[in-house]
Amino acid sequence: MLGTLRRGAPQTLSRVTLILCIHDHQPVGNLDGVFEHAYKSSYLPFLQRIENHPAIKFVLHTTGPLLEWIEANAPDYIERVGALVARGQVEILTGAFYEPILPAIPERDAKGQIELSTDYIERRFGVRPRGMWLAERVWEPGIARVIAESGVEYVALDDYEFRLAGVPDSDLTGHFMTEDHGVPLKLFPISKRLRYLIPFAEPSETLDHLRSIAERGDDLVAVFGDDGEKFGVWPGTHKHVYEDGWLDRFLQALDDNSDWLNTSTFAEFVDSVPSRGRVYLPSSSYPEMMEWALPTAARREYESFRHRLTQEGWEERWGTFLSGGTWKGFLSKYDEANHMVRKMYRVSSKVEHTVSGAVGDGTPRAGDQVVADQGADAVVAAAREALWKGQCNCAYWHGVFGGIYLPHLRSAIYQHLIRAENLLDAGQESGRVVSAEVTDHDLDGNHEVLLESKKVNAYVHPSRGGMLFELDLRRAEWNALATMARHEEAYHNALENSLPGENNGETVSIHDAMVAKDAGLSELIHPDTYPRVGAIDHLLPVGVGLNEMRDPAGSDLVPLGGKCYGFELMRYESGAGVRLDVRADVPNGSGMTPIELTKTIDLDIAGKLRVSWSLKAAGMLDVVFASEWTLALLTGHPDYAELVYEDAHMIHADSAHELESCRDLAVRDRIRQEVISMEFGAGAGVWIHPLETASQSESGFERVYQGITILPHWRISLAPGETADFEMTLESGAL
Repeated sequence: MLGTLRRGAPQTLSRVTLILCIHDHQPVGNLDGVFEHAYKSSYLPFLQRIENHPAIKFVLHTTGPLLEWIEANAPDYIERVGALVARGQVEILTGAFYEPILPAIPERDAKGQIELSTDYIERRFGVRPRGMWLAERVWEPGIARVIAESGVEYVALDDYEFRLAGVPDSDLTGHFMTEDHGVPLKLFPISKRLRYLIPFAEPSETLDHLRSIAERGDDLVAVFGDDGEKFGVWPGTHKHVYEDGWLDRFLQALDDNSDWLNTSTFAEFVDSVPSRGRVYLPSSSYPEMMEWALPTAARREYESFRHRLTQEGWEERWGTFLSGGTWKGFLSKYDEANHMVRKMYRVSSKVEHTVSGAVGDGTPRAGDQVVADQGADAVVAAAREALWKGQCNCAYWHGVFGGIYLPHLRSAIYQHLIRAENLLDAGQESGRVVSAEVTDHDLDGNHEVLLESKKVNAYVHPSRGGMLFELDLRRAEWNALATMARHEEAYHNALENSLPGENNGETVSIHDAMVAKDAGLSELIHPDTYPRVGAIDHLLPVGVGLNEMRDPAGSDLVPLGGKCYGFELMRYESGAGVRLDVRADVPNGSGMTPIELTKTIDLDIAGKLRVSWSLKAAGMLDVVFASEWTLALLTGHPDYAELVYEDAHMIHADSAHELESCRDLAVRDRIRQEVISMEFGAGAGVWIHPLETASQSESGFERVYQGITILPHWRISLAPGETADFEMTLESGAL
């Protein structure tokens, strides 16, 4: 069987070089069982196979989170890789240690993470890496200088990115030079064709493709660069790659064809073959990423147009110029992603300026404490490490993997960012016990109010209905509002007509292997019209109930969540807060009734959050007022989360409930060992229901529990000029 792979190969073939680059990664915050499964299903068996083929050279990149897990759980793997490096079979690439999207983080952190990875590799493997793996191959021209100044000589990017710059396919068989501000960097093109052949097609198809390159001439290279998880973790691949022998056949085929096919490392190729010349690539990534980053409506148009190009036979010629979006498009597509990025930048600034006694924009502020004791360096180092973990890219976007839709990944990002803040604050005097800052935190052109204390951070959007969009419970390192709303996704069209099922056993790319993993997912694809966070004001018609609020689009009598509130800061000895106000007209049957709503959000030094409202009507008014809060739990399973009301009655967090009269409600999170206690004034009813989304993962469409939505509400009946006042409090503590 193996001999047939050489049959018909012309004797005049030039030697073509194949560079096999494997990128192994697990994100910060992923479950320990996922790490273990990936190690046993992919990383270890792949290593075992290549150990048996010493003539075949590979390039390996392993990210920091995975290396840390391996060192703690399978340290012999490090020794075995080191042996391959020592015998010259494997080249190790550096990277940004915790796998951030490089253009999305501050330059100082980008350089620091690359340096951390490079130093780690030099200590563990005895070599200083020359090349780098760029997370998700997200490229912006300015990062060439950042990468090169970090001691990196070369980076591999997708051939698609070169095509966008006008480089013809015939030239994508070498390496190129680029620069930024005169600082040079070498670039290799990764073959999309090889990414789709390996490991899904038979080895003979890969050899046929490589022969076609060899026939062109000498000193040509083809680069395969892709996820190591393709070799055992992706659905169906473990059986295909190992049990059915694909990898053994592939490696043997490379050995058998070594007279015309050379396997090499990036370093060897760079040292032996000159550059093809200069190239300047646009902001880009691999084509799937650029499609995913588009707004949903635009993505559907993109898919439709690309499909039409294919049908009419124009894809090969014109598809190159259909570029899609850029990675930062996710920051406008998902508020949740933008909020995480802005929090990360804020914490990075705090870390950077701690020693100099400045925060935010670098300007020293009254009450700031310079860390100057003997342990200052250790404190900053620990805070910086936590920050860098909070920059891991996987929770900031969504494509074929769950990404931002996965609660445990989002939770881990905030956990590490809050931990960095806690470390920096631990050695400081009380100073500003509760600070109140006005800034355009999310860079939307409007001001936000940031209330911060050592116990709780509470961030408010005055321009978006005075809602709370972040509530950091700092002892638990938990942003209790790190939820994910239901967004409209391009793949929901397919989901609407799908049925639960399994793949037919054929091993295909995850881009093609889409089945519904749960029944009833089509009920979850109606998008929310606002973020599902906290203190969202609703004026509702009398008669609206729990069922309507489970899918609240159109339930509001007046959608206050979309209105811009006026605001003023309040500072006092025991805390700080913000007073917000809005005017609106409410339908009253025969006309419109003007109302004025004043809302106050206070945070005291003990960490108690108090929200109060005063509603005044100029005419007759009969409505229901509700305040919506969605708390970000990792699961609603009764073993891990429960709700207790009136200090005695327990209810589940994975089902809906309607409480007619409720003065207090406690949300107990057994994973974090934290309890959130909410108290409501007299006469409050409470609607409770889980928030779930339908999203795509590598194994299909799935239901994801995002949190528990709690809506205290009050019936308001007012005569002209009358006022209704009501309030609630929220505080947290150890369970």
